[in-house]
Amino acid sequence: MAGEETFIIKKLWDELSGINMHKINRACQQNLQIGLIGSSEMIEEMIKWLISFPYTSLELPIDGNYKVYNKKEVMKRLLLVPTLVGAEINGNLIKASNFCIVEPCLADAVKEHHLEVYIFDINDAGLAAQILANHERIRFTLSHNFPVFRPEHAKIEIQETATQNAAWVFISALPSFLPAPHKMIVAPLEIFADFIVLTVNEIKLMFEIIGLMGEKIQLKHVLDIILLFSLAKASKEIATLILRSIPYQSALVVKAALAYAFTWAIGETMVFFVVTRQRVSLDFVIRRMRHHFKQGLVRATCLEEKKMTN
Repeated sequence: MAGEETFIIKKLWDELSGINMHKINRACQQNLQIGLIGSSEMIEEMIKWLISFPYTSLELPIDGNYKVYNKKEVMKRLLLVPTLVGAEINGNLIKASNFCIVEPCLADAVKEHHLEVYIFDINDAGLAAQILANHERIRFTLSHNFPVFRPEHAKIEIQETATQNAAWVFISALPSFLPAPHKMIVAPLEIFADFIVLTVNEIKLMFEIIGLMGEKIQLKHVLDIILLFSLAKASKEIATLILRSIPYQSALVVKAALAYAFTWAIGETMVFFVVTRQRVSLDFVIRRMRHHFKQGLVRATCLEEKKMTN
């Protein structure tokens, strides 16, 4: 029993320690230099792309008027290297960048000076995702300063947190499968751990979304989070009512699916609020939960199968 208690308490502490708005603010302000290499006209197109916000990929009722970026901070993090085909390339300047975005006709020449080269194509919908995938350490700085990365990065953070929360439902339920009297002793701790970890993980996600969406996290955001979280919690209580009539083993899968869908709904609610500055209704949150619940069941079923085979 001591081992189970130690594991759960350590998990609680790890999650509580993760809520540090100053830590997230620092992650958004890391040193970053992106080299933009091409003709002057092409570099202008690259800058327009970096400050664009592909809101349609979020599948939320958001229009195209969202423009939150600091032009001074954007330009401070760019190394502009106007270069024509056949002209000598400033290799030393290029090497000072974290990675380069280049005009297609200059890609081979730039690769002689830098290994991290991305060919610019305004029609490449996967370019932002590719850059985020290859530069995990500076994701928050990229998204905080360049809007083009924000929708994809928000989905990454929400998905990771939703998967963690679904998995935690199974981890925290392990004592329920132990014989008495062990079950009787550990069960209250299980309930406490389940509530605290999911709640803390979701609040941590809200802070992360505020940061990656281009805002500095401040105390004023705490009130916004409380209001949004209260609304989201109400929707979760409504959803969990269905668990009362489901056998325990099946209910565990549904509970994990709800945790997954609930986390997605919380994340999307925060994204919507930061972008539009509009309060959302309980119906909005429930609709987003319903939208993600099917995928949550798929994830939860896979987690249960892994648990049964381990």
